[in-house]
Amino acid sequence: MTKNTKRIWLFLMLTFLLMYVSHGIIAYLLETTSIEWDDFPFNALGIIGGGAPAFAAIFMVHKMYTEKEKKDYWESVYRHKVNWIWWPISLLSPLLIGFVANIIHHGGWWNPEIEIGQLIAFPLAFGVMIFAGGMEELGWRGILQDNMSKKFSLPTIGVVIGLLWGVWHGPLFLIDVFAHYHYDFSTYLLTTIVYSLILTLIVHKTKSVLLAILLHAGINAFGNLGFGIPMEVNAGIIIYLIVLIFVMTFVLYLFEKKKCR
Repeated sequence: MTKNTKRIWLFLMLTFLLMYVSHGIIAYLLETTSIEWDDFPFNALGIIGGGAPAFAAIFMVHKMYTEKEKKDYWESVYRHKVNWIWWPISLLSPLLIGFVANIIHHGGWWNPEIEIGQLIAFPLAFGVMIFAGGMEELGWRGILQDNMSKKFSLPTIGVVIGLLWGVWHGPLFLIDVFAHYHYDFSTYLLTTIVYSLILTLIVHKTKSVLLAILLHAGINAFGNLGFGIPMEVNAGIIIYLIVLIFVMTFVLYLFEKKKCR
């Protein structure tokens, strides 16, 4: 087994173990105790599970990477000097994708009913989502994509990480205190594949995990603002997501051909 393969499997093992064990404990406590949802055990367990990709990444970089690899890794996390076009793509693509999805869902223009207070608070909400979601990319992109790129094509990386990302959230669909409990899993899985393909392209072109973190934060922040992809069984949205998957897969294929020349 090569070094990259070992790192891929170790990252996945740690990430899924932390998520599934912590949320298994949450489910058990909710069923067998009278502890309130807002109490300390649930907060701590939620952080452990939700931050699993980041925790796994930090552990692996600290324990397994050479000094040069550590330097390269953290430079990618903080890299902000990239071609300017990737900044609006990273920051605004979740808004555009969610906007179109909602038009499809509502059969035309709709009123998201955004209050002034929400707009004022949006920068703060975005900042919070950098930590409550965005930091996952320390692992998904900083570790997993980086090591998969030595062995797999860009379209394969995008689709596989999207599937893993969606399945990793599995426990949230089984515990009724989480919003995911009411989501349609097939729609959610298609959504993670779409965004994973976009993230794969951005990180491939910029070598910046920072932009991936910001895009991930934008998915959550714009979703809370009313521009998330509706997680319901809706034929129009399913077709829309499948079309996006085919388009992004083709785009990555073109970049793959260009890379191989």
